[in-house]
Amino acid sequence: MYAETGALLRTELAALLKMHRVQGPLRNVDSAPAEQERTGHLIRRYRQSVLIWCTQSAISARPLAFSNLTKRPSNPFLLAAADEPLVSELVRALEHTRAASTTPLASLAELTTPHPNDLVEHWRHAARAAALAEHDTGPDLHGRLSTPESLALLGDVAAVTQALVVLDQRYRNTPGWQPLASSQRLGWSALACALDVGLGQPDYSVDQAGWQPRVKAIRGPVRPGILGVLQAEHNVLVRLKAFPNVLNLRRIVDSQHLLSPALARLAAPVAPEVADAWTDRGETYGLVQKQLRDLGGNLGAGAHAAAEAANAVSRLRHVPHDDVLEPRTISAFQMLFHRTDDRICDVIEEGVRRGAFVQRVTVPRLVDNTHQMVHPVRERFVVVADPRELAVVTTARERLRPTATSGSPSYSDRTRAELQAALVHRPPPRQRSVPDAAQL
Repeated sequence: MYAETGALLRTELAALLKMHRVQGPLRNVDSAPAEQERTGHLIRRYRQSVLIWCTQSAISARPLAFSNLTKRPSNPFLLAAADEPLVSELVRALEHTRAASTTPLASLAELTTPHPNDLVEHWRHAARAAALAEHDTGPDLHGRLSTPESLALLGDVAAVTQALVVLDQRYRNTPGWQPLASSQRLGWSALACALDVGLGQPDYSVDQAGWQPRVKAIRGPVRPGILGVLQAEHNVLVRLKAFPNVLNLRRIVDSQHLLSPALARLAAPVAPEVADAWTDRGETYGLVQKQLRDLGGNLGAGAHAAAEAANAVSRLRHVPHDDVLEPRTISAFQMLFHRTDDRICDVIEEGVRRGAFVQRVTVPRLVDNTHQMVHPVRERFVVVADPRELAVVTTARERLRPTATSGSPSYSDRTRAELQAALVHRPPPRQRSVPDAAQL
């Protein structure tokens, strides 16, 4: 996940920027000049990995990164020139620097083998994080990014590029060092991009992009109090990976209908807005539960998800009514609710599309063989021709499906602020030793 790889990359670069005197630590490797030159070549290979990540990430963010600068009024007597965003200049500068570099990439053994020198070890961790981040922010990401997320990614690229330019000037006396081509152009382009991104509103939910570990059910003993409800709700979301049938889907929907207003009362003293949203969520699930009565079908499973949903409701009944939810618990439930809503919407639409959920219709005939005084109307189940005709599909799309801005707010990672502070870091002044009176 980019949240982990990006934070590691920024942390290691911030640590390197705080090391102002690098020749002393490099000489600690070995006194032989040949060994120092090999160390310089190794750091260059690590730097090349970071440079390639900057180039690929900037290319991924370029299609949706627009400039936030105020445009000047055009002259009606001159041909209008195409306004090009600053990210294009940064991409050109990065590609030029990468093409001019003759340094190969670090091998897998060099990325995974620890180095005895602390300075080289920081470079190794930075290159390893950049190599892993290539899979999180690769070329396939631009199709799933929004403009604010592209700005956040571009801001990270600009800060890392500035760090490479500063370190390049600091390592120019290292044996075997090759300076970056057109470093001034690269540094000014990165600075202009960083200032342009600062004028907008970046969306740091891009940290959730990339590979994520597989989510598993929380086993073991039941957590006490509200944590037990949170445990069961998490397991409901995990068990919903298996497609449920209509009966189990009704049970899961009924559990969400009961959970939301009950948790809203516990969250009202801390977060009234969240409590109102959860109350509306409970009403929406009550409507979905009524509309699901017109659907039938035996295809699917979902027994484990329905059991976990029942556990969540039963555990919530044992929570004291005067209990107050903590902000972290509210954020956890908010995240689980959004993901559960999204999954239930997918289940409803997928079940209708593939014919696993069929619609109940009445036939203009009576059942006269029930041996009852009142004859019921004959009913049949038919495949839905157009999903838009179903009320439950419309409710799921319009009221249950989370919108792009309804998720939990995204916050900037603290490593971004640490890297910005390290870019302007200055070494502490040397303290002159005052001679003693005996020495005088």
